[in-house]
Amino acid sequence: MIYQQISKSGINAGTMKRIAIIAMFIDHMTLSFLEVARDPQGHRIMNTFEAGRTLDSIGRGIGRLAFPIFCFLIVEGFLYTRNRWKYLIRLLVFAAVSQVPFCLLVFPNSQKRHADTIFTLAAGYILIWIVETLAGYFKVNDFLPARRSSYIEAEEGDRGEKKAVLTLPSRLDRKWIRVILFMIPSLAAGFGICWLAKWFGCDYSYGGVICILLLYLLYRYREYSIAAAWAWLTSYNQNELLAITGFWLIWCYNGKRGKQNKYFFYLFYPGHLIFLYLIRRAIFGA
Repeated sequence: MIYQQISKSGINAGTMKRIAIIAMFIDHMTLSFLEVARDPQGHRIMNTFEAGRTLDSIGRGIGRLAFPIFCFLIVEGFLYTRNRWKYLIRLLVFAAVSQVPFCLLVFPNSQKRHADTIFTLAAGYILIWIVETLAGYFKVNDFLPARRSSYIEAEEGDRGEKKAVLTLPSRLDRKWIRVILFMIPSLAAGFGICWLAKWFGCDYSYGGVICILLLYLLYRYREYSIAAAWAWLTSYNQNELLAITGFWLIWCYNGKRGKQNKYFFYLFYPGHLIFLYLIRRAIFGA
């Protein structure tokens, strides 16, 4: 079963993204005002009143919904976009723009390296691109999801353009050899990108990168992709058990793009970080 075969009833990508953005805002608001903010004595605000911890658990629990959806939408973007290089550059530019606001809001006093969530999404995007390229080169891409922008292929055909196709020597025709040769550089690339994500302190670290990879590799099989990605995130961080809400929305996805503004998320992400930071600073002084 692939996503294109799902009934028109359900939730489209635009609605799913809006829900994820709202959940993310609630998560960051809760984190900023209850966990990071301190009273004059240096106590976390959530520990200064009776319902503080409960409110923190609720707000942060709602926030677990967002990340799986953003991971899934990165896979969708990778498969749908007309220009993958532009998509990646856009991710990296807005990741860089969001970096300082992210650190000010979430890690104001930390001396360690931290990178915002968009860097994590970009790392996962790069990894699945490498995997797809290697699979194509070694001719073992039967199990990978095909790029779904059929109109792109039609336009290229109308112009009479031909894509360059890499070929392998005849001695590599045996499939099991090609699979092994594909796995070696793919695992190396996965290890390298996950190590970089951890070294740079990316939000969700290598856990987020592998989540994107699983959603991509098992893209054709919705139930398996959801189960594998959720199990992985939960093993990475037990708090992600509540991410099942986000995976449930992915299950309800109907394969339609829906109404959405391409740049809204990229502008909203750094914008809401700055907004929440300035409010916290005005109220608590930091």
